[in-house]
Amino acid sequence: MTSLAARNAEGDRIQDVANHLSPLPVEGFTKTIQVVTYIICVFATIIIALRVYVKYSHSGSQRWGWDDIFAVAGWVPLLPSVVFLILATNYGLGAHDSQVPDGMLVYYQVRVKSYMFCFELIYFASSVLTKLAMAVMILRLSATKVYAYIIWGNMAVLAINALVCLVILFASCSPIQALWNEKLGYCRLRDGWIIISYSGSVILAMVDWTCAITPFFMLRNLQMPKRRKISVQVILSLGIIGSAAGLVRMGYYHAYDIEKYPNESLYSWGHTILWSILEAGIGIITCSLPPLRRLFRKFYQGSSAQSGKRSRLGTIDGATELITIGGGKQGGGVANIRRKEGSKWDRLDDEISTSSQQHIVKSTHVFVETSSADDDKSQVTHKDSEFPWAAPK
Repeated sequence: MTSLAARNAEGDRIQDVANHLSPLPVEGFTKTIQVVTYIICVFATIIIALRVYVKYSHSGSQRWGWDDIFAVAGWVPLLPSVVFLILATNYGLGAHDSQVPDGMLVYYQVRVKSYMFCFELIYFASSVLTKLAMAVMILRLSATKVYAYIIWGNMAVLAINALVCLVILFASCSPIQALWNEKLGYCRLRDGWIIISYSGSVILAMVDWTCAITPFFMLRNLQMPKRRKISVQVILSLGIIGSAAGLVRMGYYHAYDIEKYPNESLYSWGHTILWSILEAGIGIITCSLPPLRRLFRKFYQGSSAQSGKRSRLGTIDGATELITIGGGKQGGGVANIRRKEGSKWDRLDDEISTSSQQHIVKSTHVFVETSSADDDKSQVTHKDSEFPWAAPK
């Protein structure tokens, strides 16, 4: 009992010294971490602002989907996580041991690790919400149950992993402050932080790869202009870059165990945090790029016109000509478009075409076969008719 009290007293002393440390000069790799963080944060904020602008200007607040809500919700935790990251860099995150005053390394480790705990907790929430936004967006594009099941399974694994990681993190040490200052209490699972770091990175990478690869198969047979299809596939595949960042940082998790790896701990921790903020920022940017296609509508309209010419759907003098080609041996194919009374069609916001709102010309091919009792020969009369409708401009 006496030794436990003495241990706790030593932990309180270490924490008190750590709380009153002076900031270290920001230079070298530490400066790089700060610069990259500011760039990622600003760029992600601009992309989210553009997404909100596009939604309100083109659709209104009533057209917001869950992917929009998750995307904005994933961006919100990014800001406080950046605050804790900058605080950590001011107290030695990314610094070499030689840059820390003699005999003070253990105190700076405690101070930096306390900020890292707050950063990783908030960053993890941001990453989970961002990946949910990506998954919901892909579900909206899915036309078959197989791909929907894959994405739903992906989301279930993500949710279960997040819950398990939180349970392990908060149950590893008592009190929770012992995670960065073990002498303040005791740890049931000393490597709890390391375990959830590895498992979390693997699951997040798996989710990124699934969300990046699935659209390639899902959009392959979808009737969409080629230019738009390629752009969507490329944008969604950017998640692979984020997963790569998550996998790179796995090479530095071992430095969390300062008893086995006491040297250059602050420098190694800087790598894990740098790659974490890159993963979070790239995820936020990637999931918000597809809605911004509407800002480049002229680019996609050009693609639609070229694709339409190849598929016999063309634009002629401001009018859209729809041609139905019948199949079968007799050339008597029939095309029916049915719509239930009172039903509404929900047009995609980025599929609005100015040419299709002006004129529609319907071409009707009528084949009449006649025969008489005196002659077994049949006569076929072919009549073409056109019925133009002018939609209000």
